Amino acid sequence: MTAASRRTPRHEATLEAILDRSVEIMAEVGVAGLTMTRLARALSIQPPSLYKWFPSVLAVHDAVFARGQRANLAAWRDGIAGAEPGLVALTAGMTATAHWAVTHPVEAQLLFWRPVPGFHPSPDAMAPADQLVTELRAMIGHAIARDQLAGEADSAEGLVILASLHFGVLSQHLANEPETTWDEGAYTRSYRRVIGLFITAFPPQ
Repeated sequence: MTAASRRTPRHEATLEAILDRSVEIMAEVGVAGLTMTRLARALSIQPPSLYKWFPSVLAVHDAVFARGQRANLAAWRDGIAGAEPGLVALTAGMTATAHWAVTHPVEAQLLFWRPVPGFHPSPDAMAPADQLVTELRAMIGHAIARDQLAGEADSAEGLVILASLHFGVLSQHLANEPETTWDEGAYTRSYRRVIGLFITAFPPQ
């Protein structure tokens, strides 16, 4: 398959269909339960035909990971759009990504936990996540400049604490209430306190 053919709308549509079916299978059998044989059977094709698209099942995981990271970054940007820079935008963006994770539990497991033995995302797949961290730190910087947070909030420790609060809520929700909606879940209803706890850790001086 030539590089030019890979850019055709038909190629992109087929690729999306493969990834969509992969996510459906992972929802049924677990993220680590995806195999090339199972995926080929679900697509009604022979395994050799699938290998023309992906050299291994880990390559499929990498493609799902990359697509999920792009969607998570898009959710962040949609959340901060039009919001006042600083804590308002930080809260809106993080809440938007949390909503995305709750509504995309399969992808969230792959992106934020380690459910597949031997899987390590490629640098290209990780690029949107790295960009999100850059933009998130910039928003923390706006909050510091507005005296909404202490300067130490923009640090490795600050990111660790914020991530622990953010993913702690998501982990509890996906582990205990995966069938409930954002508004129904006991853990997701508490998400509004995440930024408040972050401020408590790094109060403005």
